[in-house]
Amino acid sequence: MTDPVLLVVDHDPRELVASERALRRRYGADYRVLAERSPEAALELLERLVRRGEDVALVAAELRLPGIDGVEFLERAHALHRGVVRTLLVAMDEYHTRIPFGELETIRYATALGRIDFWVVKGWTTPEEWLYPRVQEALSAWMTANRSRHLVYRILGERWDPRTHALRDMLTRNSVPFEFRPVDSEEGATLVGAFGVDTERLPALIRHDGSVLHDPTPDEVARSHGIRTRPSPELHDLAILGAGPAGLAAAVYGASEGLSTLVLEPLAIGGQAGTSSMIRNYLGFPRGIGGGELAHRAWEQAVLFGAEFAFTRPATGLATRGKERVIALSDGSGVIARAVIIAAGVDYRRIGVPSLERLVGAGVFYGAAGAEAPAMAGEEVCVVGGANSAGQAALHFAGYASRVNLLVCGGSLAAGMSDYLIRQIEATPNLDVRLRTRVIEGHGDAHLEVLTLEDVGTGLREEVVAAALFVMIGAEPRTEWLGEAVRRDDRGFVLTGRDVPRGDGRRIALRSLSRRACLACSRPATCATGR
Repeated sequence: MTDPVLLVVDHDPRELVASERALRRRYGADYRVLAERSPEAALELLERLVRRGEDVALVAAELRLPGIDGVEFLERAHALHRGVVRTLLVAMDEYHTRIPFGELETIRYATALGRIDFWVVKGWTTPEEWLYPRVQEALSAWMTANRSRHLVYRILGERWDPRTHALRDMLTRNSVPFEFRPVDSEEGATLVGAFGVDTERLPALIRHDGSVLHDPTPDEVARSHGIRTRPSPELHDLAILGAGPAGLAAAVYGASEGLSTLVLEPLAIGGQAGTSSMIRNYLGFPRGIGGGELAHRAWEQAVLFGAEFAFTRPATGLATRGKERVIALSDGSGVIARAVIIAAGVDYRRIGVPSLERLVGAGVFYGAAGAEAPAMAGEEVCVVGGANSAGQAALHFAGYASRVNLLVCGGSLAAGMSDYLIRQIEATPNLDVRLRTRVIEGHGDAHLEVLTLEDVGTGLREEVVAAALFVMIGAEPRTEWLGEAVRRDDRGFVLTGRDVPRGDGRRIALRSLSRRACLACSRPATCATGR
Protein backbone atom coordinates (compact mmCIF):
# COMPACT_ATOMS: atom_id res chain seq x y z
CA MET A 1 0.00 0.00 0.00
CA THR A 2 1.47 3.32 -1.11
CA ASP A 3 1.57 6.37 1.12
CA PRO A 4 -1.56 8.54 0.77
CA VAL A 5 -1.24 11.82 -1.11
CA LEU A 6 -1.48 15.40 0.13
CA LEU A 7 -2.04 17.75 -2.81
CA VAL A 8 -1.63 21.54 -2.75
CA VAL A 9 -2.99 23.68 -5.60
CA ASP A 10 -2.09 27.39 -5.69
CA HIS A 11 -1.36 29.67 -8.63
CA ASP A 12 0.91 31.89 -6.49
CA PRO A 13 4.38 30.27 -6.77
CA ARG A 14 5.66 31.65 -3.45
CA GLU A 15 2.61 30.52 -1.50
CA LEU A 16 2.68 27.14 -3.25
CA VAL A 17 6.31 26.54 -2.29
CA ALA A 18 5.69 27.64 1.30
CA SER A 19 2.71 25.28 1.73
CA GLU A 20 4.45 22.37 0.01
CA ARG A 21 7.59 22.73 2.12
CA ALA A 22 5.62 23.04 5.36
CA LEU A 23 3.57 19.92 4.65
CA ARG A 24 6.57 17.89 3.47
CA ARG A 25 8.58 18.85 6.56
CA ARG A 26 5.88 17.68 8.96
CA TYR A 27 4.18 14.87 7.02
CA GLY A 28 6.67 13.77 4.36
CA ALA A 29 7.60 10.55 6.17
CA ASP A 30 4.02 9.21 6.01
CA TYR A 31 2.45 11.01 3.04
CA ARG A 32 3.42 11.92 -0.52
CA VAL A 33 3.20 15.71 -0.77
CA LEU A 34 2.48 16.95 -4.32
CA ALA A 35 1.95 20.47 -5.65
CA GLU A 36 0.43 21.99 -8.78
CA ARG A 37 -0.04 25.59 -9.94
CA SER A 38 -2.64 24.80 -12.57
CA PRO A 39 -6.09 23.47 -11.56
CA GLU A 40 -6.29 21.61 -14.87
CA ALA A 41 -3.01 19.83 -14.19
CA ALA A 42 -4.13 19.07 -10.64
CA LEU A 43 -7.37 17.45 -11.85
CA GLU A 44 -5.44 15.36 -14.38
CA LEU A 45 -3.14 14.24 -11.55
CA LEU A 46 -6.13 13.29 -9.37
CA GLU A 47 -7.60 11.27 -12.25
CA ARG A 48 -4.30 9.37 -12.70
CA LEU A 49 -4.24 8.59 -8.99
CA VAL A 50 -7.78 7.19 -9.25
CA ARG A 51 -6.78 4.93 -12.14
CA ARG A 52 -3.79 3.66 -10.16
CA GLY A 53 -5.94 3.03 -7.10
CA GLU A 54 -3.95 5.41 -4.89
CA ASP A 55 -5.45 7.20 -1.89
CA VAL A 56 -5.65 10.98 -1.66
CA ALA A 57 -6.07 12.05 1.95
CA LEU A 58 -6.19 15.84 1.56
CA VAL A 59 -6.48 18.43 -1.18
CA ALA A 60 -5.75 22.08 -0.32
CA ALA A 61 -6.80 24.56 -2.99
CA GLU A 62 -6.52 28.35 -3.20
CA LEU A 63 -9.89 30.10 -3.26
CA ARG A 64 -9.07 32.31 -6.25
CA LEU A 65 -7.64 29.80 -8.73
CA PRO A 66 -7.43 31.00 -12.37
CA GLY A 67 -10.42 29.87 -14.41
CA ILE A 68 -12.17 28.02 -11.58
CA ASP A 69 -13.39 28.79 -8.07
CA GLY A 70 -11.42 26.95 -5.40
CA VAL A 71 -14.62 25.60 -3.82
CA GLU A 72 -15.74 24.18 -7.16
CA PHE A 73 -12.31 22.63 -7.65
CA LEU A 74 -12.55 20.92 -4.25
CA GLU A 75 -15.98 19.54 -5.18
CA ARG A 76 -14.53 18.00 -8.34
CA ALA A 77 -11.65 16.56 -6.34
CA HIS A 78 -14.16 15.09 -3.89
CA ALA A 79 -16.10 13.49 -6.75
CA LEU A 80 -12.91 11.66 -7.77
CA HIS A 81 -11.81 10.72 -4.24
CA ARG A 82 -14.90 10.49 -2.00
CA GLY A 83 -13.06 10.41 1.33
CA VAL A 84 -10.68 13.29 0.64
CA VAL A 85 -10.37 16.14 3.14
CA ARG A 86 -11.24 19.40 1.32
CA THR A 87 -9.16 22.36 2.50
CA LEU A 88 -9.71 25.89 1.24
CA LEU A 89 -6.67 28.20 1.27
CA VAL A 90 -7.62 31.85 1.68
CA ALA A 91 -5.36 34.87 1.33
CA MET A 92 -4.84 36.95 4.47
CA ASP A 93 -6.75 40.21 4.36
CA GLU A 94 -5.72 43.69 5.47
CA TYR A 95 -6.55 42.95 9.13
CA HIS A 96 -4.17 39.94 9.34
CA THR A 97 -6.54 37.89 11.49
CA ARG A 98 -7.38 34.19 11.50
CA ILE A 99 -10.75 34.98 9.90
CA PRO A 100 -10.45 36.69 6.49
CA PHE A 101 -13.47 38.95 6.76
CA GLY A 102 -13.35 39.90 3.08
CA GLU A 103 -14.08 36.29 2.12
CA LEU A 104 -16.30 35.48 5.11
CA GLU A 105 -19.53 35.14 3.12
CA THR A 106 -17.89 32.68 0.73
CA ILE A 107 -16.52 30.63 3.61
CA ARG A 108 -19.86 30.64 5.43
CA TYR A 109 -21.72 29.51 2.35
CA ALA A 110 -19.27 26.74 1.44
CA THR A 111 -19.20 25.48 5.02
CA ALA A 112 -22.98 25.55 5.43
CA LEU A 113 -23.45 23.51 2.26
CA GLY A 114 -20.75 21.01 3.20
CA ARG A 115 -18.63 21.88 0.17
CA ILE A 116 -15.41 22.21 2.21
CA ASP A 117 -14.18 20.53 5.39
CA PHE A 118 -12.13 23.42 6.73
CA TRP A 119 -10.18 26.48 5.64
CA VAL A 120 -6.78 27.96 6.44
CA VAL A 121 -5.52 31.51 6.05
CA LYS A 122 -2.30 31.74 4.07
CA GLY A 123 0.58 34.02 4.94
CA TRP A 124 1.28 32.53 8.38
CA THR A 125 4.63 33.23 10.00
CA THR A 126 5.12 29.67 11.23
CA PRO A 127 2.99 26.66 10.14
CA GLU A 128 2.91 25.41 13.73
CA GLU A 129 0.63 28.31 14.64
CA TRP A 130 -2.19 28.14 12.08
CA LEU A 131 -1.58 25.36 9.53
CA TYR A 132 -0.49 22.21 11.38
CA PRO A 133 -3.22 22.08 14.08
CA ARG A 134 -6.04 22.03 11.53
CA VAL A 135 -4.29 19.69 9.11
CA GLN A 136 -3.34 17.24 11.86
CA GLU A 137 -6.90 17.02 13.18
CA ALA A 138 -8.20 16.28 9.69
CA LEU A 139 -5.52 13.71 8.88
CA SER A 140 -6.06 11.91 12.16
CA ALA A 141 -9.74 11.47 11.30
CA TRP A 142 -8.92 10.38 7.74
CA MET A 143 -6.33 7.83 8.88
CA THR A 144 -8.70 6.35 11.47
CA ALA A 145 -11.40 5.89 8.83
CA ASN A 146 -9.20 4.58 6.01
CA ARG A 147 -6.09 2.81 7.27
CA SER A 148 -5.05 0.22 9.85
CA ARG A 149 -5.46 1.57 13.35
CA HIS A 150 -5.25 0.63 16.99
CA LEU A 151 -7.85 -2.04 17.77
CA VAL A 152 -9.07 -3.27 21.12
CA TYR A 153 -11.56 -5.83 19.81
CA ARG A 154 -12.55 -7.76 16.73
CA ILE A 155 -16.20 -8.74 16.41
CA LEU A 156 -17.17 -11.90 14.57
CA GLY A 157 -20.85 -12.51 13.80
CA GLU A 158 -23.73 -12.59 11.35
CA ARG A 159 -24.06 -9.41 9.28
CA TRP A 160 -27.77 -8.89 10.01
CA ASP A 161 -28.00 -10.43 13.49
CA PRO A 162 -29.54 -7.98 16.02
CA ARG A 163 -27.17 -9.14 18.78
CA THR A 164 -24.19 -8.45 16.54
CA HIS A 165 -25.55 -4.99 15.76
CA ALA A 166 -26.17 -4.26 19.46
CA LEU A 167 -22.55 -5.18 20.28
CA ARG A 168 -21.15 -3.06 17.47
CA ASP A 169 -23.41 -0.15 18.39
CA MET A 170 -22.36 -0.31 22.05
CA LEU A 171 -18.65 -0.17 21.20
CA THR A 172 -19.16 2.56 18.58
CA ARG A 173 -21.15 4.78 20.94
CA ASN A 174 -18.50 4.38 23.64
CA SER A 175 -15.63 5.20 21.20
CA VAL A 176 -13.98 1.79 21.67
CA PRO A 177 -11.79 0.89 18.62
CA PHE A 178 -12.90 -2.35 16.92
CA GLU A 179 -13.40 -3.99 13.56
CA PHE A 180 -16.22 -6.27 12.42
CA ARG A 181 -15.84 -9.40 10.28
CA PRO A 182 -18.86 -11.40 9.02
CA VAL A 183 -18.49 -15.05 10.01
CA ASP A 184 -19.15 -16.16 6.43
CA SER A 185 -16.33 -14.03 4.98
CA GLU A 186 -12.80 -15.19 4.23
CA GLU A 187 -11.43 -13.07 7.08
CA GLY A 188 -14.12 -14.44 9.37
CA ALA A 189 -13.20 -18.03 8.62
CA THR A 190 -9.56 -17.22 9.40
CA LEU A 191 -10.53 -15.76 12.78
CA VAL A 192 -12.66 -18.81 13.62
CA GLY A 193 -9.68 -21.10 13.09
CA ALA A 194 -7.06 -18.87 14.67
CA PHE A 195 -8.96 -18.22 17.92
CA GLY A 196 -11.12 -21.31 18.27
CA VAL A 197 -14.39 -19.40 18.00
CA ASP A 198 -17.55 -21.43 18.68
CA THR A 199 -19.79 -20.48 15.74
CA GLU A 200 -22.85 -21.71 17.65
CA ARG A 201 -22.39 -18.89 20.19
CA LEU A 202 -22.12 -15.74 18.11
CA PRO A 203 -21.41 -12.88 18.16
CA ALA A 204 -17.88 -13.39 19.44
CA LEU A 205 -15.71 -10.62 20.85
CA ILE A 206 -12.00 -11.29 20.29
CA ARG A 207 -9.88 -9.24 22.67
CA HIS A 208 -6.51 -7.72 21.83
CA ASP A 209 -4.84 -10.43 23.98
CA GLY A 210 -6.46 -13.25 21.96
CA SER A 211 -9.10 -14.27 24.51
CA VAL A 212 -12.68 -14.68 23.26
CA LEU A 213 -16.03 -13.69 24.78
CA HIS A 214 -18.96 -15.56 23.23
CA ASP A 215 -22.27 -13.67 22.99
CA PRO A 216 -21.23 -11.33 25.82
CA THR A 217 -23.63 -9.24 27.90
CA PRO A 218 -23.02 -5.47 28.22
CA ASP A 219 -21.79 -6.10 31.77
CA GLU A 220 -19.23 -8.65 30.53
CA VAL A 221 -18.02 -6.29 27.79
CA ALA A 222 -17.62 -3.45 30.28
CA ARG A 223 -15.64 -5.59 32.73
CA SER A 224 -13.51 -6.94 29.86
CA HIS A 225 -12.66 -3.34 28.98
CA GLY A 226 -11.71 -2.45 32.55
CA ILE A 227 -14.83 -0.37 33.09
CA ARG A 228 -16.36 -0.13 36.56
CA THR A 229 -19.88 -1.58 36.68
CA ARG A 230 -20.50 -1.33 40.42
CA PRO A 231 -20.41 2.09 42.12
CA SER A 232 -18.37 2.53 45.27
CA PRO A 233 -20.45 2.08 48.47
CA GLU A 234 -19.58 5.33 50.27
CA LEU A 235 -21.84 8.36 50.53
CA HIS A 236 -21.45 10.63 47.49
CA ASP A 237 -21.93 14.37 47.49
CA LEU A 238 -23.50 14.20 44.04
CA ALA A 239 -24.94 11.35 41.96
CA ILE A 240 -25.73 12.05 38.30
CA LEU A 241 -28.12 9.79 36.40
CA GLY A 242 -27.13 9.82 32.74
CA ALA A 243 -23.89 10.51 30.85
CA GLY A 244 -25.26 12.60 27.99
CA PRO A 245 -23.98 16.16 27.45
CA ALA A 246 -26.00 17.49 30.41
CA GLY A 247 -24.80 14.76 32.77
CA LEU A 248 -21.21 15.02 31.61
CA ALA A 249 -21.22 18.81 32.05
CA ALA A 250 -22.61 18.40 35.57
CA ALA A 251 -19.89 15.82 36.31
CA VAL A 252 -17.15 18.20 35.19
CA TYR A 253 -18.52 21.09 37.25
CA GLY A 254 -19.26 19.00 40.33
CA ALA A 255 -15.94 17.18 40.39
CA SER A 256 -13.96 20.34 39.64
CA GLU A 257 -15.52 21.98 42.71
CA GLY A 258 -14.30 19.14 44.91
CA LEU A 259 -17.58 17.22 45.26
CA SER A 260 -17.37 13.43 45.35
CA THR A 261 -19.24 12.88 42.09
CA LEU A 262 -20.71 9.65 40.72
CA VAL A 263 -22.18 9.23 37.22
CA LEU A 264 -24.49 6.28 36.52
CA GLU A 265 -24.97 5.42 32.83
CA PRO A 266 -26.76 2.26 31.62
CA LEU A 267 -25.50 2.23 28.03
CA ALA A 268 -23.19 4.76 26.42
CA ILE A 269 -21.29 7.97 27.06
CA GLY A 270 -22.86 10.85 25.17
CA GLY A 271 -26.45 9.65 25.15
CA GLN A 272 -28.39 10.48 21.99
CA ALA A 273 -25.93 13.26 21.12
CA GLY A 274 -23.15 10.65 21.04
CA THR A 275 -24.73 9.11 17.94
CA SER A 276 -24.55 12.37 15.94
CA SER A 277 -21.99 12.22 13.15
CA MET A 278 -21.34 15.96 13.26
CA ILE A 279 -22.47 18.76 15.59
CA ARG A 280 -21.69 22.22 14.24
CA ASN A 281 -23.65 24.40 16.65
CA TYR A 282 -21.90 23.38 19.88
CA LEU A 283 -20.00 26.17 21.65
CA GLY A 284 -16.25 26.15 21.07
CA PHE A 285 -16.13 23.97 17.92
CA PRO A 286 -16.43 26.30 14.91
CA ARG A 287 -15.57 23.52 12.44
CA GLY A 288 -17.93 21.04 14.13
CA ILE A 289 -17.25 17.91 16.14
CA GLY A 290 -18.62 14.38 16.09
CA GLY A 291 -20.98 13.56 18.94
CA GLY A 292 -18.86 10.61 20.04
CA GLU A 293 -15.69 12.69 20.11
CA LEU A 294 -17.42 15.46 22.06
CA ALA A 295 -18.69 12.98 24.64
CA HIS A 296 -15.31 11.25 24.96
CA ARG A 297 -13.55 14.56 25.61
CA ALA A 298 -16.10 15.50 28.28
CA TRP A 299 -15.79 12.05 29.90
CA GLU A 300 -11.99 12.34 29.99
CA GLN A 301 -12.24 15.83 31.48
CA ALA A 302 -14.62 14.63 34.21
CA VAL A 303 -12.42 11.61 35.03
CA LEU A 304 -9.34 13.81 35.37
CA PHE A 305 -11.22 15.98 37.87
CA GLY A 306 -11.99 12.85 39.90
CA ALA A 307 -15.54 11.93 38.86
CA GLU A 308 -16.45 8.24 39.23
CA PHE A 309 -18.40 6.45 36.48
CA ALA A 310 -20.36 3.20 36.76
CA PHE A 311 -21.95 1.56 33.72
CA THR A 312 -24.56 -1.04 32.70
CA ARG A 313 -26.76 -0.86 35.83
CA PRO A 314 -29.75 1.44 35.28
CA ALA A 315 -31.57 3.15 38.13
CA THR A 316 -34.89 1.60 39.15
CA GLY A 317 -36.00 3.88 41.99
CA LEU A 318 -35.34 7.07 43.95
CA ALA A 319 -36.26 7.70 47.59
CA THR A 320 -35.48 10.01 50.51
CA ARG A 321 -33.79 8.92 53.73
CA GLY A 322 -33.42 11.92 56.02
CA LYS A 323 -31.11 14.35 54.23
CA GLU A 324 -29.84 11.63 51.90
CA ARG A 325 -31.12 10.36 48.58
CA VAL A 326 -31.14 6.62 47.87
CA ILE A 327 -30.99 5.36 44.26
CA ALA A 328 -31.99 1.75 43.67
CA LEU A 329 -30.17 -0.07 40.84
CA SER A 330 -31.28 -2.93 38.61
CA ASP A 331 -29.06 -5.52 40.33
CA GLY A 332 -30.65 -4.86 43.70
CA SER A 333 -27.84 -2.66 45.03
CA GLY A 334 -28.14 1.02 45.82
CA VAL A 335 -26.33 4.36 45.82
CA ILE A 336 -26.51 6.98 48.56
CA ALA A 337 -25.93 10.64 47.77
CA ARG A 338 -26.59 14.05 49.26
CA ALA A 339 -27.93 15.35 45.95
CA VAL A 340 -29.08 13.73 42.72
CA ILE A 341 -29.09 15.22 39.21
CA ILE A 342 -31.51 13.55 36.83
CA ALA A 343 -30.11 13.79 33.31
CA ALA A 344 -31.45 10.45 32.08
CA GLY A 345 -32.37 11.75 28.65
CA VAL A 346 -34.81 10.01 26.35
CA ASP A 347 -35.40 6.89 24.25
CA TYR A 348 -36.15 7.10 20.55
CA ARG A 349 -39.88 6.89 19.86
CA ARG A 350 -40.83 3.62 18.14
CA ILE A 351 -42.47 3.69 14.74
CA GLY A 352 -45.06 1.08 15.77
CA VAL A 353 -45.16 -1.04 12.58
CA PRO A 354 -44.97 -4.80 13.43
CA SER A 355 -43.13 -5.78 10.26
CA LEU A 356 -40.44 -3.17 11.02
CA GLU A 357 -40.16 -4.10 14.70
CA ARG A 358 -39.38 -7.66 13.58
CA LEU A 359 -36.39 -6.35 11.64
CA VAL A 360 -34.89 -4.10 14.34
CA GLY A 361 -31.13 -4.65 14.25
CA ALA A 362 -31.47 -6.41 10.89
CA GLY A 363 -31.75 -3.35 8.67
CA VAL A 364 -34.09 -1.28 10.87
CA PHE A 365 -32.36 0.93 13.42
CA TYR A 366 -33.50 3.51 15.94
CA GLY A 367 -31.02 6.38 16.00
CA ALA A 368 -28.12 7.14 13.70
CA ALA A 369 -26.40 3.75 14.28
CA GLY A 370 -22.97 5.01 13.24
CA ALA A 371 -21.58 1.46 13.38
CA GLU A 372 -23.59 0.65 10.24
CA ALA A 373 -22.40 3.53 8.04
CA PRO A 374 -19.40 1.83 6.33
CA ALA A 375 -21.57 -1.20 5.47
CA MET A 376 -23.95 1.07 3.53
CA ALA A 377 -21.45 1.68 0.73
CA GLY A 378 -23.28 1.44 -2.59
CA GLU A 379 -26.66 0.77 -0.93
CA GLU A 380 -29.93 2.72 -0.87
CA VAL A 381 -30.84 3.96 2.61
CA CYS A 382 -33.84 5.69 4.17
CA VAL A 383 -33.82 8.02 7.19
CA VAL A 384 -37.10 8.95 8.89
CA GLY A 385 -37.36 12.27 10.73
CA GLY A 386 -37.48 16.01 10.26
CA ALA A 387 -35.27 17.36 13.05
CA ASN A 388 -31.53 18.04 13.29
CA SER A 389 -30.56 14.52 14.34
CA ALA A 390 -32.24 13.05 11.26
CA GLY A 391 -30.62 15.66 9.00
CA GLN A 392 -27.16 14.96 10.44
CA ALA A 393 -27.68 11.23 10.00
CA ALA A 394 -28.84 11.60 6.39
CA LEU A 395 -25.79 13.70 5.52
CA HIS A 396 -23.49 11.21 7.25
CA PHE A 397 -24.92 8.23 5.35
CA ALA A 398 -24.78 10.16 2.07
CA GLY A 399 -20.99 9.87 2.35
CA TYR A 400 -21.32 6.08 2.06
CA ALA A 401 -24.62 5.09 0.44
CA SER A 402 -25.41 5.44 -3.25
CA ARG A 403 -28.72 7.11 -2.42
CA VAL A 404 -30.30 8.42 0.79
CA ASN A 405 -34.01 9.22 1.10
CA LEU A 406 -34.95 11.51 4.00
CA LEU A 407 -38.60 10.76 4.77
CA VAL A 408 -40.48 13.59 6.49
CA CYS A 409 -44.12 13.35 7.55
CA GLY A 410 -44.59 17.13 7.53
CA GLY A 411 -44.68 19.52 4.65
CA SER A 412 -41.39 21.32 5.35
CA LEU A 413 -37.95 20.80 6.86
CA ALA A 414 -37.89 24.34 8.24
CA ALA A 415 -40.29 23.53 11.07
CA GLY A 416 -37.79 21.31 12.91
CA MET A 417 -34.35 21.60 11.34
CA SER A 418 -31.59 24.21 11.49
CA ASP A 419 -31.08 26.34 8.40
CA TYR A 420 -27.43 25.30 7.95
CA LEU A 421 -28.48 21.63 7.76
CA ILE A 422 -31.28 22.32 5.29
CA ARG A 423 -28.90 24.13 2.96
CA GLN A 424 -26.35 21.34 3.20
CA ILE A 425 -29.01 18.71 2.46
CA GLU A 426 -30.19 20.65 -0.59
CA ALA A 427 -26.61 20.75 -1.89
CA THR A 428 -26.00 16.99 -1.49
CA PRO A 429 -26.68 15.33 -4.88
CA ASN A 430 -27.35 11.79 -3.62
CA LEU A 431 -29.74 12.88 -0.84
CA ASP A 432 -33.44 13.24 -1.65
CA VAL A 433 -36.05 14.74 0.68
CA ARG A 434 -39.53 13.25 0.47
CA LEU A 435 -42.06 15.40 2.31
CA ARG A 436 -45.50 14.25 3.50
CA THR A 437 -44.25 10.67 3.44
CA ARG A 438 -44.46 7.91 6.02
CA VAL A 439 -43.32 4.29 6.24
CA ILE A 440 -46.17 1.80 6.63
CA GLU A 441 -44.50 -1.58 5.96
CA GLY A 442 -41.14 -3.33 5.81
CA HIS A 443 -40.32 -6.43 3.79
CA GLY A 444 -37.49 -8.95 4.02
CA ASP A 445 -36.74 -12.36 5.50
CA ALA A 446 -33.31 -12.24 7.15
CA HIS A 447 -33.01 -8.45 6.83
CA LEU A 448 -34.76 -5.40 5.43
CA GLU A 449 -34.99 -5.32 1.64
CA VAL A 450 -38.03 -3.22 0.65
CA LEU A 451 -40.12 -0.47 2.27
CA THR A 452 -43.70 0.53 1.52
CA LEU A 453 -44.14 4.31 1.65
CA GLU A 454 -47.37 6.29 1.72
CA ASP A 455 -48.13 9.87 0.75
CA VAL A 456 -49.97 11.24 3.81
CA GLY A 457 -52.00 13.61 1.64
CA THR A 458 -53.16 11.38 -1.21
CA GLY A 459 -52.78 7.92 0.32
CA LEU A 460 -50.79 6.73 -2.70
CA ARG A 461 -48.35 3.93 -1.88
CA GLU A 462 -44.99 3.03 -3.35
CA GLU A 463 -42.44 0.31 -2.73
CA VAL A 464 -38.76 1.31 -2.64
CA VAL A 465 -35.59 -0.74 -2.27
CA ALA A 466 -33.82 -0.07 1.04
CA ALA A 467 -30.93 -1.88 2.67
CA ALA A 468 -31.48 0.04 5.90
CA LEU A 469 -34.00 2.29 7.63
CA PHE A 470 -32.86 4.69 10.37
CA VAL A 471 -35.75 6.01 12.45
CA MET A 472 -35.38 9.34 14.28
CA ILE A 473 -38.91 10.57 14.97
CA GLY A 474 -38.54 12.18 18.34
CA ALA A 475 -38.09 10.70 21.77
CA GLU A 476 -39.78 9.84 25.03
CA PRO A 477 -38.39 10.41 28.54
CA ARG A 478 -36.87 7.57 30.54
CA THR A 479 -38.52 8.47 33.82
CA GLU A 480 -40.98 5.66 34.57
CA TRP A 481 -38.57 4.28 37.19
CA LEU A 482 -39.15 7.41 39.32
CA GLY A 483 -42.61 6.19 40.24
CA GLU A 484 -44.28 8.51 42.77
CA ALA A 485 -41.03 9.98 44.09
CA VAL A 486 -40.94 12.90 41.65
CA ARG A 487 -43.81 14.71 39.97
CA ARG A 488 -43.95 14.39 36.17
CA ASP A 489 -46.26 15.63 33.46
CA ASP A 490 -48.60 13.40 31.45
CA ARG A 491 -45.82 12.62 28.96
CA GLY A 492 -43.35 11.60 31.64
CA PHE A 493 -41.18 14.73 31.67
CA VAL A 494 -40.03 15.81 35.14
CA LEU A 495 -41.60 19.05 36.33
CA THR A 496 -39.12 21.71 37.46
CA GLY A 497 -39.10 25.29 38.71
CA ARG A 498 -42.42 27.12 38.21
CA ASP A 499 -43.99 24.02 36.67
CA VAL A 500 -44.07 22.28 40.07
CA PRO A 501 -47.54 22.94 41.60
CA ARG A 502 -47.61 25.02 44.78
CA GLY A 503 -48.11 23.01 47.96
CA ASP A 504 -46.81 19.80 46.41
CA GLY A 505 -46.32 17.30 49.22
CA ARG A 506 -43.46 15.34 47.65
CA ARG A 507 -40.43 14.89 49.86
CA ILE A 508 -38.11 15.41 46.89
CA ALA A 509 -38.21 18.84 45.28
CA LEU A 510 -36.70 19.63 41.91
CA ARG A 511 -34.76 22.68 40.88
CA SER A 512 -33.95 23.26 37.25
CA LEU A 513 -30.25 23.49 36.49
CA SER A 514 -31.04 25.35 33.30
CA ARG A 515 -34.10 26.90 31.75
CA ARG A 516 -32.48 26.18 28.39
CA ALA A 517 -33.10 22.79 26.79
CA CYS A 518 -30.08 20.48 26.74
CA LEU A 519 -28.63 19.07 23.52
CA ALA A 520 -29.33 15.46 24.48
CA CYS A 521 -33.00 15.45 25.37
CA SER A 522 -34.53 18.91 24.70
CA ARG A 523 -35.50 19.17 28.35
CA PRO A 524 -33.63 20.84 31.21
CA ALA A 525 -31.52 18.59 33.42
CA THR A 526 -32.95 18.53 36.95
CA CYS A 527 -31.47 18.31 40.40
CA ALA A 528 -33.18 16.43 43.25
CA THR A 529 -32.36 18.15 46.52
CA GLY A 530 -33.96 18.64 49.93
CA ARG A 531 -36.35 21.51 50.54
